[in-house]
Order: sequence, then structure tokens, then C-alpha cells
Amino acid sequence: MNELYLQRMRELLKDEYDEYIRLLSEKPQKGLRINTLKTDARTCEADTGIFMTPSPFADNGFYVQEERGLGLTPGYACGLYYLQEPSASAAVTVLDAKPGMKVLDLCAAPGSKSTQIAEKLGHEGLLVCNEINSQRARILTENIERNGAANCIVYSNDTDDIAKAFGPYFDAVLCDAPCSGEGMFRKEADAVNMWSLQNVEQCALRQRRIIENAWRCLKGGGVLVYSTCTLNLEENEKLIASFLADHPDMHMEDAPVSFGRSGFDEGYHTEKAVRIFPMDSGEGHFIARMRKDGTPEEISLPEKESRLPSSVKTVLDDILEKGYPHYYMYQNRVYGGTFPFIMPKGLHLLRHQVYLGEIVRDRFEPSHHLFASAYTSFKNCYDMSDEECRRYLHGEQINAAVTKGWYAMCWKGHTAGGARSDGRALKNKYPKNYRLK
Repeated sequence: MNELYLQRMRELLKDEYDEYIRLLSEKPQKGLRINTLKTDARTCEADTGIFMTPSPFADNGFYVQEERGLGLTPGYACGLYYLQEPSASAAVTVLDAKPGMKVLDLCAAPGSKSTQIAEKLGHEGLLVCNEINSQRARILTENIERNGAANCIVYSNDTDDIAKAFGPYFDAVLCDAPCSGEGMFRKEADAVNMWSLQNVEQCALRQRRIIENAWRCLKGGGVLVYSTCTLNLEENEKLIASFLADHPDMHMEDAPVSFGRSGFDEGYHTEKAVRIFPMDSGEGHFIARMRKDGTPEEISLPEKESRLPSSVKTVLDDILEKGYPHYYMYQNRVYGGTFPFIMPKGLHLLRHQVYLGEIVRDRFEPSHHLFASAYTSFKNCYDMSDEECRRYLHGEQINAAVTKGWYAMCWKGHTAGGARSDGRALKNKYPKNYRLK
């Protein structure tokens, strides 16, 4: 490990340095977060057989010991849980989003914090997720889809573009900034090998620009949470102190949590931030909660709404127990959602709420996202055995003499995807890029 890094940590931790070094040689904590849009902890544990120990960092977060591939199971395919290092859930707990709020996750991939916010909102309000890297943004979209939220928009833009398009629109903003990753040294060997003081300094410069754009997106009276998974002062307390010095309308707040420890005092009450080290039953995280002075100013954004063609409405009525409050069509693609279809200009839109399907040669073809959504239940369900579910997730058809039409393919009452029956077999519609090899 880099000797300069060790020297800096020795100065930062003092008497705790030896314990920190000892813990770095241990295995990282493994965990998952229950998707409360689709299940609860007791049901998930009973259905999956995963033994879970509660985590202090989120009310639906747990430690797990399993070494087996929890991302290759029916429970994961159904979106019952999200695999996440337990202390990584701390930032959203500090944010404390409530149903009905408009929330921005500014640096969102791969989606662990976005899906956690969506669970907090519970289909009420709006979540906007942004990721500038196009490949990571696709992974973000897949995780949002599996989560099943019906009120999430995904963009792939620079944070400056987001700030220009929305302005101070949001009640809360999470800025989980790209960082040097010192808190991930137990998990990722690459983070250890890539460490340099130059990288720390470059990260701090990038973070300073990103947090400025986060501030531009925040309403008066709103909450901004800045977080990293690194440990140095430059990317954490010193950056926050510099930001607060330039923004007298922003103030540190006490975090509404009991886990972790206080931040270091670099002025402007940065000691109110939350620090998590391996000594605190996690990995390495920094979280600062700030509030903006003033009163909320409601900003109106362009909205679009579509009347569904009868061919689409008939299929949706046959599949869904209840429809969506809002619909939008674009180039034969049909979307539904619980929030109006706002259309800020100049952004690269990847997903607007729930992608329901596409009109192909005058016939409406439901999408996987329709079946992954947790907003509504389905009229026709086929309950698969463990073996049938295994085959379904591998892309095989399921032979079953059931009434013709579209079916939600379920495992222990949880929807894994969709299929279409011809009366003799259920034709598999599980996406090819999701199928197990």
C-alpha cells in the first residue's frame, strides 16, 4: 500500500490507526437491502432462505454471510433485494426522503442509492436519476427497472446540463460524488493500486464543480446531502467548508442518525457530518447534510400527456389490475407513471417512469418493465415451481395449458417477468440480456 497514504491515515486516525490497518486485512462486509416496494424482510427471508442480520445504516438494510451468487437467484430477478455493502446505504438514510418529495440523485450509477430513495418515496413524488457515463447509465436503468418504481426518470448528462434544465426544482438532492475510493480498499484492489495524491486533488476539483450544480438544483428550504466513499479531508470536510464559505445560504445540519461518528472540524460546523470507518462496522464513507435558506419556489416545466390508442388500452386493461395515472407515447413507445410527464429541454433521456411496451405492426407488445413494475398487480399470473423458474430465467418456454394471453410469471407470488400463452405453452419474454447463462 502507498506509503504516503499510510502516513496520511496515521495523522488522521492517530490512536485508531493500528486498528484500521488490522481491519483492512479482513474481508469486507457483505449485505443487501430489502426492496420494500415489493416485499418485506420476513417474507424475503422465508422465500429466499437468506439469513439476514439487521444493519444499523438503513431500516431495510442487512448483513449477509452467503458466499453463493445472490445475484443469480429468483429473488434477485424478481427485484426483492438489492446487493449493497451495508454502510453504503447510510447516505440515503441521512437524506431522509419522504413520500411526495421531488428528489434528485445527481451521480446515480449503478443505482444503489437511487433504488433506496425510490423505496422511501413509495411511488409518490418524483425521483430524477442522472449518470454522465453512458455505459454506467444503462446499468442504472436496469436496476431502476428491476426495483419496480413507477416515478423515476433516468438521464445521462453532465451535471451542469441537469442544473440548466431544472433549476431549483428539487426538495432534496443527493450528491454522491465520484471520489478516490479510499473507503473501498477492503473491497477493491484497484482502488488501492490507483491511489495517488494527484488523484485525490483532481477528485476534489471535480467534486467542487458537481456540488455547485447540486446547489443550483435545490429549492429554498431544501436539503442537500453530499457523500463520498473516501476518507481524506480534501474531498470531504475541507471541500464542504470551502463550499459553505462561498454559499452563505447553505448551513450544516445534524444528521438524523445514531450510527457512525462525527466529522472533523474544518470550520462551518463540518463536525456535524457523519464519518464511517471500518471500525464502525462498515467500510469508509463521509456524509454531510446541509439545508438551503429561503422558501420553496415552484418551477413549472413543460409536460406532455397522451391518450392511449384503443389497441393499447385493451391490452393494458387485460393485463393490469389498475392503470397508471399518467401516460405518454413517443415514436410508438408507451410509458406510464405516477408523476406527470415533465419534459425539461436539452437532456439525454434514457427512461421516463415505466416503459410499458411498443406498438409493432399495429400490435402492442408489452415490455419487461411493465411486469417488473411494483405499482400494480396483474390479472393473469402463472406460479412457477423452482425448476420452472430456473428454466424461465434461462430463456426457456414453459409448457402449460392455460388460457391464451399475457401472463405475469411468478415465483412464490413475486413477478419475475412476462410470457404470452398460445394455449399450450408460455412463450418466454424475459429479456435476453438478463437471462442466466
